[in-house]
Amino acid sequence: MENYLPLISEIVRINKLTGAPELARPVEMLLNGQQKNINIAVLGQFKTGKSSLINSLLDSDILPVGVVPLTAIVTQVIYGDEASIHLKFKDGKEMNASIEDLPTYVTEKHNPSNVRNVEQAVVYHPALKDFPQVSLVDTPGLGSFYKHNSEATIQWLPFTGVAMVVISAERPLSEEDITLLKGIASYCPDVAIVVTKTDLFDEKQLDEIKHYIRESARKALKHDIPLFDYSIIRHTDYFRKAILDEIILPLHETIEQKRHEIMLFKLKSAINQSIVYADLALQAALKRVTEKTKITKTLHDMERNRHHHEREMMLTTSAFKGEFRERLENIILQHLPDMETHLINAFEADINSFSGTLFSVSKQFEQWLIEKIGNELFKIDESNYDHVNQFVLEYMEYYRYTAVQFRQQLEEKLTEIFGIHLSEAFWQCDFMGVEKADVSIYRVFDSQLDTLLFFLPMKGFRKLFYSHFKKQIPLEAGKNLHRYISNVTVKVFQSIDAMHAQAIDYINSEMKVIVAILNKETGNTDELSHALDELQTMQQRVANKADE
Repeated sequence: MENYLPLISEIVRINKLTGAPELARPVEMLLNGQQKNINIAVLGQFKTGKSSLINSLLDSDILPVGVVPLTAIVTQVIYGDEASIHLKFKDGKEMNASIEDLPTYVTEKHNPSNVRNVEQAVVYHPALKDFPQVSLVDTPGLGSFYKHNSEATIQWLPFTGVAMVVISAERPLSEEDITLLKGIASYCPDVAIVVTKTDLFDEKQLDEIKHYIRESARKALKHDIPLFDYSIIRHTDYFRKAILDEIILPLHETIEQKRHEIMLFKLKSAINQSIVYADLALQAALKRVTEKTKITKTLHDMERNRHHHEREMMLTTSAFKGEFRERLENIILQHLPDMETHLINAFEADINSFSGTLFSVSKQFEQWLIEKIGNELFKIDESNYDHVNQFVLEYMEYYRYTAVQFRQQLEEKLTEIFGIHLSEAFWQCDFMGVEKADVSIYRVFDSQLDTLLFFLPMKGFRKLFYSHFKKQIPLEAGKNLHRYISNVTVKVFQSIDAMHAQAIDYINSEMKVIVAILNKETGNTDELSHALDELQTMQQRVANKADE
């Protein structure tokens, strides 16, 4: 592998000459020996069971699972004699912690919107004892693959040799899944699909689902890729053994060969991207002498287009927020009549269980109502959680489309002026799902008048105050249902803001590279032309090596 060092050094030199990003850095890291593990990246849309799959494969409850979504934080599981975690933060700081503390740093509930600024969590665990040279990486989505400027991502991305894309059998293959498959295929030499939650369907239904997924993947990638069934409910040992035997064990046993394959794959990718940027730099240099004004105008046009997209997204984000509460109220408030009926029926069934002084009875009723309203809200939340997430997925598609449209317009401009086509890129937002709102019921009776009345003797007032209690039920049901709507709205706004920020980051990063190249006073055109020829020669050499 050391034979590649001259090629890598030359790619680094040419990228500096042209102003391109550090495209060879992943390949450099493969050679510097900082990490020997080969990573298996586990990716997929939210609620497909990625964390559950990793836990099941390792036969250990390592990663947090359940209804609380994870934040967009890469979590890497590596062999260790004892279970522990190592955290890397965006400010460069690092710390060790107990495995029990993992949810504190990687779940939305305990680390909302990643306020702790965690960049990566590395989990050391003895569950990987049989495969010490292989690690599993739980990733939020394709967006995390794209963030090349993230130091933590760079540390694991170069060593990723296999990607397992998780697709839930209960959800049809989406455009996001296809984008994910095509995008990951550009980063990893090997891609496999794992269809989870297969226990929800009979054999005939499952065959139809798998056939559709397999054919869609073949159409997108132009070749067949392995597909595995998985369920943590039924036949788990059989499914686990299939993945261990066909993916993890062969990877572990042929680790050096796999490193070589990954090296060629990454090197080929770095060269291909370097050619695009070198060609752009050459064409810009050729025009700089005779058409400097035109290049300046191109830069201004691109900057104006960027501002246009950012302003449009800002206005659309405000519109999304403005419409969402009304959409949410339309689906949640329709549950209010049934909620009131359930509560009143339960009250009439339990009314005789309240006893003691009027003050004591009022307190019993208050606690009773808190419990009953809480139960009703939990049921409403459970039945509408997917509906709320579907709203946000609609918004996510807008941000994905707008960001990709910007890049397409950028490429069209470069093609028009310089005859250059950018490398194909795949991008989507990291979306982990909307966290379920905490259901908090406050004191039912807030007025001083109510409190004073409850000190009156119970005798002679029981019927009057039971009637008063019953009248409070619809009021409290409506009040707490609206409070729940407000809580969910806050959670959704946080998701919308996060996706908006991701789209802006993507647009700015794409723009930054192109502007740097067009503004760079590079060497003479002969030097750039020679550099481009060198890259094209490298491209052919690496292609020949990969075919051997």
